[in-house]
Amino acid sequence: MNILNYRSFVLVMVIAIFFGNLVLILDSRNGQDSIMQDADNQMKNSSSRTASNNTIIEATKRSIQVTGLGSVSLEPDIATFSINVLTQRESASIAREDSARKLNQIFASLKRFGIDQKDIRTTNYSLYPEYVYEKNKMRRIEAFNVSNNLNVKVRQLEQVGSIIDGIIKLDSGDIRINNIAFDIDDSGSYEDQARESAIKNAIAKASKIAKSANVQLGTPSIIIDIEPFSNGNPIGVQRSMMAEMESTPTTIATGQIVIESKVQVTFAIK
Repeated sequence: MNILNYRSFVLVMVIAIFFGNLVLILDSRNGQDSIMQDADNQMKNSSSRTASNNTIIEATKRSIQVTGLGSVSLEPDIATFSINVLTQRESASIAREDSARKLNQIFASLKRFGIDQKDIRTTNYSLYPEYVYEKNKMRRIEAFNVSNNLNVKVRQLEQVGSIIDGIIKLDSGDIRINNIAFDIDDSGSYEDQARESAIKNAIAKASKIAKSANVQLGTPSIIIDIEPFSNGNPIGVQRSMMAEMESTPTTIATGQIVIESKVQVTFAIK
């Protein structure tokens, strides 16, 4: 009886080992099939990319590539400048109060000229101590500085000089005007015009090249639009800030804004 049980046990173990190995073999085959499938997909993708690259290379073998330039010149419609109020006093609280008072005066002056609140933006505000260093002594605070920077946008360009005069007359010792610039408030449509001009320029160049080479120009196969930009520094800007002289107002020349576009176009050769 014991011998019979032992044989039954051995038989069960043999069957279990057999089926276990069978499962491992099947899993291994499935894994190999999956690997082969992935490799096949990679080969197909690689082939597709290679075919695409070959198409591009083939297209550029017989082609003419040129760079087209276009520009639009126009009068600016906005001016921007920065105002810096630097206040130095013996204590932080007095420096802050005096700076705030000057700033309120500046806001009132800008408002009298019709500058909207949305066109006035604080770009920096800082309060910091002014140290004095003496030999063999610890540093000490001599005063406190408050620096306040505003960026102002003016939409009525004929008033720029008068606005600057009005600000400087408040307190020319602590108030500074910097970075006067002119630009176009909404330049999107002008950028489109410059781009259209650049494409026409590219077509004209390619046509001349094709004629010189005695070939027939085809349609554009590749067009690359290089980001357009505006010339924010106007041509011929002149300014004379002499507000301390009552009889001599500040004069500003706006010049012109140049919006440029650049495209790179590849034309097929028929």
